[in-house]
Amino acid sequence: MRIRIAAAGLIVGAVALTGCMVGTPQYEATPAPASAAPKEAAPEAAESPSKAASGGEAEDDVKITGCEVNGTTGWPSAKLLITNRTERQFSYMVTVEFVDASGTRIGTGVAAENKLASGQKARATAQGFVKASGAVKCRVADVQRYSL
Repeated sequence: MRIRIAAAGLIVGAVALTGCMVGTPQYEATPAPASAAPKEAAPEAAESPSKAASGGEAEDDVKITGCEVNGTTGWPSAKLLITNRTERQFSYMVTVEFVDASGTRIGTGVAAENKLASGQKARATAQGFVKASGAVKCRVADVQRYSL
């Protein structure tokens, strides 16, 4: 029970810190691993804090490479590839939302990678903790890129 409360607190805190954006690409999930189509970033204003010198949009640095529902727990997860396309070192916090076939959000997951050097790639997993049934879609809801 403590693990569930801690996990729920982590998710709620991360969503509160990062916020959520609607209209980002979505990827299908099935009980078995599935491959994802290339991600297209949603347009943002030029003043966006997610823009970095020579790096473009932070959303461009994140690609969903897999979206699945665990056959044992029923929890959805998204496999991510994060690539620092800037000329500086940055850390990333990625929020993924999991939606059912009707488009209703059933949960969120968060992944973080710290201190990625320029050009460096990292694989991460955004894990949901709400049981899902049927097909689930994974969407990048928000990407925060920041320097430490």
